[in-house]
Amino acid sequence: MNIKINFLLPGCILAQDVFKLSNSPLIKKKTVITPHHIEILKLFLVKDVHVEPKLVNGKTFMPKDIINEKNNVQKPLVKKRENKTFIDLYLKAVQQYKKLFTNWQGGTKVEAFSVRKIFLPLFETEPSKEELMQLHHYSTKNDYIYYHSVAVSILSYMIGKRTGLENAEVIQLGLAGLLSDAGMSKLSFNVFDQQSQLTSTQYEEVKKHPIFGYRMLEDVPGFRKEALLGILQHHEREDGTGYPIQVNSKKLHLYAKIIAIADVYHAMTSERYYRKKQSPYKVIASLKIDQFGRLDHNLIETFTHMMIDMSIGSKVRLNNNQIGEVIFQQVKYPTRPIIKLDDDSHIDLTKHVDIVIEEELI
Repeated sequence: MNIKINFLLPGCILAQDVFKLSNSPLIKKKTVITPHHIEILKLFLVKDVHVEPKLVNGKTFMPKDIINEKNNVQKPLVKKRENKTFIDLYLKAVQQYKKLFTNWQGGTKVEAFSVRKIFLPLFETEPSKEELMQLHHYSTKNDYIYYHSVAVSILSYMIGKRTGLENAEVIQLGLAGLLSDAGMSKLSFNVFDQQSQLTSTQYEEVKKHPIFGYRMLEDVPGFRKEALLGILQHHEREDGTGYPIQVNSKKLHLYAKIIAIADVYHAMTSERYYRKKQSPYKVIASLKIDQFGRLDHNLIETFTHMMIDMSIGSKVRLNNNQIGEVIFQQVKYPTRPIIKLDDDSHIDLTKHVDIVIEEELI
């Protein structure tokens, strides 16, 4: 919906790019609006923007007025009943998980029923590839851990489905992904309030969070041993360079290998205090190269094909803001097709490592 800037609130999600005096977006779509963004829009005299009907906290956005697209006049917003999308379910799950996490910080024990209540609506609603590629957009710096945990759960169980796991196993894998960072609630300091680099002592404590998470769940009915191993080992690596125990591929459980890929991907594509978010296409490409020998190669291939399905004719925007159309898909390099640009020139992304796809346009 299109609304006047005066009705824009922090937590709104842009549905379209905002342009002003440039071919490059002033603010890109899927950006979660902050007070700083509102100041920028006012500074550039932007009068109205298109936003999604849901706020980032999952609540329905009900501004006093919206703009009628056809005649550009104000029209009272009428609340209508609508089916919930997968993203709606995701945002709701994040807020539910945040409440549980806060309770764990206060000493409350994990209850399997409460965790499954968050997970099962997600499991029962199949996300599209477009929705999977959108998950990272909604993560905010302050609440990163909550968005991250739910996203890791979704990505993990989707990979599990792709590998042929039975439903009962997929559910346990998804629960393990959701709780993979539950041990962070037992740290002696609030790592999410840190806006500077961790000290060596703090970092060593953070590296113990898989152990803390394992201990939180080891006596809780409803979680299989495989799920506990997924939580304990999700920061271990194939070459033995991970933590907290430094086991290698021979002792790594399948759940841990899957959660590790989901964890790394979402972390790299999300906005955080110490790192700006990166294009999903760039991150997926880097998983094959930068994480070679550290993450399971076959599972990375499964993940890549699960996430990327750019057909011939797909419209994409590159990180240099050029728009083009996919005219040839490279089997070995699915994130780097040959693209015909709007000026009729062609670019082979395998020969231009500094240029990556920013997003696929709908």
